[in-house]
Amino acid sequence: MREFIHSLKFKIIVCVFALLFGFMIYAAASSNVSLPEAALRTVTSPFARLSSSISNFVKNNADKIVNADKYKNENEQLRRVISDLHKQIVDIDELIIDNGLLREMLDIMAENPDFEWPNNTCTISSWNANDIFRGFTINRGSDDGISLQDLVITKIGVVGIVTSVAPNYAGVSTILAPETEIGVLTTRSNVQGILQNDILYSKDGLCRISHIKSDADIKEGDIIITMGTITYPPGQIIGEVIKVFDDPNGLSRHALVKPSENLSGLTNVLVVTNFEGKEQIQMITDDENNND
Repeated sequence: MREFIHSLKFKIIVCVFALLFGFMIYAAASSNVSLPEAALRTVTSPFARLSSSISNFVKNNADKIVNADKYKNENEQLRRVISDLHKQIVDIDELIIDNGLLREMLDIMAENPDFEWPNNTCTISSWNANDIFRGFTINRGSDDGISLQDLVITKIGVVGIVTSVAPNYAGVSTILAPETEIGVLTTRSNVQGILQNDILYSKDGLCRISHIKSDADIKEGDIIITMGTITYPPGQIIGEVIKVFDDPNGLSRHALVKPSENLSGLTNVLVVTNFEGKEQIQMITDDENNND
């Protein structure tokens, strides 16, 4: 016992009690309460604060605990309402797009009353993977009257030609692809040529016009349109000449053309399945071949 009294632990305990006693005397003196009451408050104060904290926690969370199922059901109803609103917004957006496409189709049909088309606009269902010429597949095919070599256009200009057909879809090669060859001419001076691409230019989004006479009156800024053949109707815009240069053989010239239509931003196109005068062009061509 004597050793404990002289130990460091005992001295610490005495100091703690001395501090508590001092606090009690100070509290009693400053608040006009008795020393026993001050001592009791000092001892019970931590427990009172703890009890108050527990009471506030229970008060704040009791409603959440009791009404958890109610709030869960309300949240599920709100999620369903939000989901329905999102679907309505999507439907409205699609309706706006459909109406815009319908107006565009009607405008093109009004400008080209002799053209025949599928009953509906053609939607691009997929883009050809790793195709630098930006070929794509549309959701219409032979069941809709589409056939090989049909011209694919938009209101802005020519997009390409149909190069593969199935009953309910078709593949389209754009005017950048080497396999796309179309007879063309300039609107200003009626200079003729053939859209005949080279990967050197098409990878940069440009078309090359070849077989232009060496003395032809063609220059930058000229507008290129389809010339009109057995397969393709006349007067459809291809694009604008941005450069003219001589062929190495010196016998002809070439022109680089920037397409009017943005081939990367397409979503819908139209396919010309037939046009007035196609049979006449066929007859003229047959006569020329027979005379040769």
